[in-house]
Amino acid sequence: MSLLFHGGDLQSASVMYGRDPHDWLDLSTGINQYSYPVPAITQDAWHQLPYVNPALIKAANSYYGDHPCLASSGSQSVIQLLPAILNQLGNQKTTWLPHVGYQEHRQAWSQIGDVHTYNGLDSLLAAQQIDAALNDDEQNGGPDGLGNKGHDKMSEIGHLVIINPNNPSGETFTPYQLRLWAQRLHTKNGFLVVDEAFIDTTPSISLLTQKLADNIIILRSVGKFFGLAGIRLGFTFATQTVLDSLAKELGPWSVNGPAQIVATAALKDTSWQANMRCRLASQRLEQLDLWKNPLLQLGARLVASHELFRSFTMAPSIAQKLHHNAANNGILLRPVDINSSMSLLRFGNIDFSQAGALKRCKTWLEQETP
Repeated sequence: MSLLFHGGDLQSASVMYGRDPHDWLDLSTGINQYSYPVPAITQDAWHQLPYVNPALIKAANSYYGDHPCLASSGSQSVIQLLPAILNQLGNQKTTWLPHVGYQEHRQAWSQIGDVHTYNGLDSLLAAQQIDAALNDDEQNGGPDGLGNKGHDKMSEIGHLVIINPNNPSGETFTPYQLRLWAQRLHTKNGFLVVDEAFIDTTPSISLLTQKLADNIIILRSVGKFFGLAGIRLGFTFATQTVLDSLAKELGPWSVNGPAQIVATAALKDTSWQANMRCRLASQRLEQLDLWKNPLLQLGARLVASHELFRSFTMAPSIAQKLHHNAANNGILLRPVDINSSMSLLRFGNIDFSQAGALKRCKTWLEQETP
């Protein structure tokens, strides 16, 4: 069971700040404010056991690409199960993950073995760190793990976890770079896990645009881009061996019937998808401009400007103050502690059709800036 803090927890925020759960402007997640319009749910979806409908898999193959896949109740359960499965199918060496990123990955991998972090705020530096470690592995014993006596086993890369784009830093890696790392990991029976939960706004950089190597696992979410986090649906793309191992652990009926109906419609609706990508792209600068100058005046630094969120790093004292003051104004943000000298605040999108939401943000910002 995860005990990590996540965005969107309006119930806890309401208890802490004494505000009605319905009186929040929730900017603490990267979930699209413009949700896919939910179709009518048939009575059968509520009445029958939810075996996976072939129509759902067909829709997923059409949207993501024709790869073997497994539907699950969100990606979270898969994230928790993958480490044990990949350690059994692959090696048991150290897993590398970003030091800033969706921390459920680190939580899961640390339960079964050693983890090491690369830079999650700078993809160029991260690439240098990963390449250096892979080069060091190859020069110090290769795939059998036998090397010089002074070789640091914690610096070895057994498996590599990439969040692409990174949440919350927005950093990305090219498909070419990821495929190269997968090739090098393959020589040591290692896996490359790529979490693509926020890639739907830029699908051309997804690894699913091409054939997947046998040691690549891709995680996709229906919740973020489609604004459907409540239906809890995600897809895993991997070899059939990995998928079969996951399915065995997940058990039957892992995706409820209504979720399958909604997701099938959303994944097939190419017109809505194209229009939404254009809408989010056209609003990207407007979403950023609301926050950028006020935050820069307060000493923050912009590190991410994604279509669904933007992030700023700052001193922890400033982040704590802004998060607290925003909450007192009914605005829930997502704070991320990085180290003793740096924190991060992530701002989700505002629905610009709601004049009250924009006014609430501007009123708060006027209180914070001279």
